[in-house]
Amino acid sequence: MRPGIRSYARRAAALAMCVFAAACSRDNPQLTAPAQPAAEQAAVVVYAAYDDKTYLPALFSEFTQETGTVVIVRNGEVPGIVDDVIQKRGTPPADLLITPSVAGAWRVAEESELRPNYSTVVERVPDWLKDPDKYWVALGYKTAVIVFDPVQVDVEELGAYEDLSDESLRRKLCLSSSRLAINRSVISMLIEKLGRRDAELAVRGWVANLARPAFDSDTRLLRAIDNGECAVGIVASSSVAGTRLGVHTPTATYFDIEAIGITRHARNPEGAAALVDWLLSPEIQARHAAQTGRIPVVGADTALDPVVVIATGLPEATRLAERARYR
Repeated sequence: MRPGIRSYARRAAALAMCVFAAACSRDNPQLTAPAQPAAEQAAVVVYAAYDDKTYLPALFSEFTQETGTVVIVRNGEVPGIVDDVIQKRGTPPADLLITPSVAGAWRVAEESELRPNYSTVVERVPDWLKDPDKYWVALGYKTAVIVFDPVQVDVEELGAYEDLSDESLRRKLCLSSSRLAINRSVISMLIEKLGRRDAELAVRGWVANLARPAFDSDTRLLRAIDNGECAVGIVASSSVAGTRLGVHTPTATYFDIEAIGITRHARNPEGAAALVDWLLSPEIQARHAAQTGRIPVVGADTALDPVVVIATGLPEATRLAERARYR
């Protein structure tokens, strides 16, 4: 277990973070790098779990132009990329790890394979968007929102996530798969807020209210509501741009974090830290948010007060979804 974990336990009640480990298999990681010549030892090597394998290399080419430091991006699936960092395998080895959900970075930190980052830029990020022991920091985050058809549902009828189990919504609810990050995050936080028994009753209520079996993506869920197949659902905030549907954000907002951390055995830790600072600059944050649909961490609302969930609650959230037959 990493050093400082006891300090996390003491401070958990003050931190707001949710977790989900993307459940997928390792899939032929790819190496891409800008064309500028440079010694390999001077490069910054980034291991990243991104579906879009062109975005980060294009973004980092600008960092190279500004600083002269080449950035090599190794794309892969979670948990393969995470396992490679923990087991110190892969060529070239990682200097930085980027995970689409905080659970990946948390797991690597727990294995003592990340090093703390005391950058003054990182210090300006709100506490609920970074590890208390400085092992990772958020690049962006997304919240879980309730979407609804305003023709079928009055926004005044909507409240917390667990209220979607109410019998008045029988055969009106649509959900995406429980395997998606945002949905496991919601379940994890429900357990923290309601306790295991009441959280399971809420999820069972969701399942009873489903108009259709759970969809494999938020996109299909939104299409189903738009087509009148159901009236309400839960999706990630990054999915709702351009929709005609109503969007309700519960007072206790649940969310998930995209995290970045410097590896313990980084060969270019100074370059890695400089890249993290660059990614946290206001201009790059705004562009990254526009590209990914996440909310910038620079200037994030420090008043956000979601229910606290510790990463170790994820296994129970997974078991609860299985017991409730939420696929």
